[in-house]
Amino acid sequence: MHFACTQENLLQGLSLVSHISGKNANLPILGNVLLKTDSGGLKLSTTNLEMAVSAQVRGRVEAPGEFTVPAKLLQDYISLLPAGKVELVLVDDVLEVRADGSSTSIKGMPSSEFPLIPKLAKDGGYHLKAEALRNAIGQVAFAVSGSESRPELSGVACFFHSQVKGSLVMAATDSYRLSERVLPLEGSGAQQEGKCIVPGRAMQEAARILTAYKDDVGMPEQVEWSVTDSQMVMTYGNVELISRLIEASFPDYRQLIPASFKTTMILSRSELQKAIRAASLFSRQGLFDIHFEVVPGEGLKVSSADTGTGAHKTTLKAEIEGEANKVILNFRYISDGLSAMGTDKIILRMIDAMNPVVVTPKDQEGFRYIVMPIRQ
Repeated sequence: MHFACTQENLLQGLSLVSHISGKNANLPILGNVLLKTDSGGLKLSTTNLEMAVSAQVRGRVEAPGEFTVPAKLLQDYISLLPAGKVELVLVDDVLEVRADGSSTSIKGMPSSEFPLIPKLAKDGGYHLKAEALRNAIGQVAFAVSGSESRPELSGVACFFHSQVKGSLVMAATDSYRLSERVLPLEGSGAQQEGKCIVPGRAMQEAARILTAYKDDVGMPEQVEWSVTDSQMVMTYGNVELISRLIEASFPDYRQLIPASFKTTMILSRSELQKAIRAASLFSRQGLFDIHFEVVPGEGLKVSSADTGTGAHKTTLKAEIEGEANKVILNFRYISDGLSAMGTDKIILRMIDAMNPVVVTPKDQEGFRYIVMPIRQ
């Protein structure tokens, strides 16, 4: 193998794929990156057996070949090289990196030991705007459950056309709060209904790729997303992410979302965030409770009290419709939802102290966040 490219292109390719590689005592090769030349340049691939990431690096192939070397070591070394030409040459099962008059040898392992990455058919894939998908993942994935006791809650549920025709509905919940985002499907992609549960880590990796990917030739505007019974593949430019799906049924959460409310208010998101942060300092340890009291004509009172530390109360201006109301919420859960909203004005809807609170951004459709109350 003999391949030449720019330091910038090689470093970006490594930064895109090396994130999921890591030390594994039973399978050391999972810490390696597979380098494989083809007609289009050099293909970099890593896997942790649950998901795999591949990236194409443009360059000149002097001699074909394939080999694996430690991903982090190669990335760290390439990052130290000056901008310019870099050559990768395989000599007697050692990878030589030549650049700017220097030569470094990196020991690796033969490509035959690298796990086989499945090739999934991309025919009839769904198309989404890259910017919209990245934002949607940021608004949903944080609500995924960290517990393994219920696998169906450890991922993001994706409904293609099945809930809203022409749209992808993404939802995540840990049973204490739920986040849902609706975004349009683009172009002439697959029109059939489909649904799957993508592991939370794979969704975070997809968002990272959409954020980190750079291409001087031309940034792609669309993401192609194909789904089989057990796997999904997301393609963005020269990068491909393959992940196993969670084989379970996502709960029918829509029946839990209230259809009508007794109290609706519009208020400043940033002001509410400040009030919650102040109240959180005096919430009870382990309960993380803060009290919301709606008083028409006065505003929203955010308060907390702890016998050991003290008490706090803030009254916020709000446009209120409906009756007076009270609810107790976990400050962490409500703060997460507010942080995911992109508008300064938010709409907060309540029924009573025993029912979910629904928060949506004002002047932005397609996103809603539901928080279960702390019941006393």
